[in-house]
Amino acid sequence: MSDRPFARKLIKLAARLSGPATAHRQDLWPGLAIDRTTGIVRWRGNVLLTLTPFSGIVPQNADSLAVVGSGPSLSGQRPELLPDGTAILLNGAATLADRVAPLAIAVEDERFVFRHFAMIAALPPSIPLFLSPAAMRAIAERGVDVLRNRPVALIENLAKPLGGRKRALTDASLDPYLLRGADGAALSIAPDHGVVIAGTVALSALQICLNADPRQIIIAGVDLTNANAAPRFYEDNSDRAPSGIVTGLDRIMAVFALAKLRAASQKIELVCASPISALRDIGIPYKAVLD
Repeated sequence: MSDRPFARKLIKLAARLSGPATAHRQDLWPGLAIDRTTGIVRWRGNVLLTLTPFSGIVPQNADSLAVVGSGPSLSGQRPELLPDGTAILLNGAATLADRVAPLAIAVEDERFVFRHFAMIAALPPSIPLFLSPAAMRAIAERGVDVLRNRPVALIENLAKPLGGRKRALTDASLDPYLLRGADGAALSIAPDHGVVIAGTVALSALQICLNADPRQIIIAGVDLTNANAAPRFYEDNSDRAPSGIVTGLDRIMAVFALAKLRAASQKIELVCASPISALRDIGIPYKAVLD
């Protein structure tokens, strides 16, 4: 069963019927307005917050940054070994915020908000949120106080700009913002202008980290090999959300492979902390930093 409420399904269907070039505008409707020039976000006509750029939250040239997903492998590890202020926790990895002092929490899919709003609402207001427009709107619908007086950065889809029409990643207007690779894979080199959405929020967080040019990036809890075989570390078999990763795995792996090449070109040590991750199959080395 989908986590998307029935009314939201109808809105999404109506947006699709209006045409694929502008269907993404439903992410904001109803109630959310984002001015990308000023960064001002309004909810139902009233100013809610001013966006913070990723570059104002993520330290530049740090010794280490981490992207931490909610894969089953994490249940047997010690994420608290990550240094304070280095980890971007993805979706349900937000439950680690009492063990890890995170750099930020990243949520892209509004369905996660529908299912786990209480998890997000419980986060201390000092923890920044990295949110897609749809995730931001879904949070505002349920409780705007979660967003007030908190640093919030926007995960914008380069291919689906706010207020604009959908465009291919091959569009020449995106040349200043993209690194392109084989098989249609692409990465943003300017995440404050937008990221390449590629099927997992881990890749959006990785693009943000690569742009900050740290000495090392650790990827943990991003298993990919068992997305539907085992519950996430914070779930159990009686309460699991389905994963869409399996159907898009080839594309996801192509973008991770491009990220590996970019890290090497920047002399960033990119390592995988999960012993069972598919990332090891594309040459991202395992490093037992959380065992």
